[in-house]
Amino acid sequence: MKDLNFFASYIDKKRFNIDKQMIYYSTVILLISLVLIYSLFNQIRIRIISKDIVKLKAIISNERINKKVDKIIEDEAELNLYKNSLNEIRLLDEYVESNSTIEYYLFDMIISNTPNNIFFTSISMYTDNIQIIGNSIDQLSIGQLVKNFESIETFKNVFVSSISKEKQYYTFILNIDLKGVNMDGEVENIDKLET
Repeated sequence: MKDLNFFASYIDKKRFNIDKQMIYYSTVILLISLVLIYSLFNQIRIRIISKDIVKLKAIISNERINKKVDKIIEDEAELNLYKNSLNEIRLLDEYVESNSTIEYYLFDMIISNTPNNIFFTSISMYTDNIQIIGNSIDQLSIGQLVKNFESIETFKNVFVSSISKEKQYYTFILNIDLKGVNMDGEVENIDKLET
């Protein structure tokens, strides 16, 4: 009969032997596998990117798309030109608004000194003169209009360049030169015009 030794497991320890060659080979195989996987992954990526490049080259060389791109570039240049023009118009509008006080004053003077039998068809204001085209029932009202305008201090020369009879009305053209405006069309003294 065999004796049982219950303490044998404590006395005989199993030793775990690590084989150095096995670790070395495992490490080398693992590194080679990683390099192969990485290079394979890069090759797949290169092929995908190459296909994308071929597609993009086909799009770039497409004549229809190039025409659309050229049209968009032309439209963008035209849009920029319109934006610049719009800015210039805004600046010009601001300038006109800031200098339009004289025009309102002149309109008030013209309207307040116009006889009842006269009505205007056109009033053109320039930097140094005003031209009025109108109709009157009789010539006497035109003479009264000229006399009224001559009494306005802002008006230098008031003269009727033409009078013609059309049906029941007299059509006339009245030209007025403005005082205080030099040859360049600039107002010499705005305070005199507004008093």
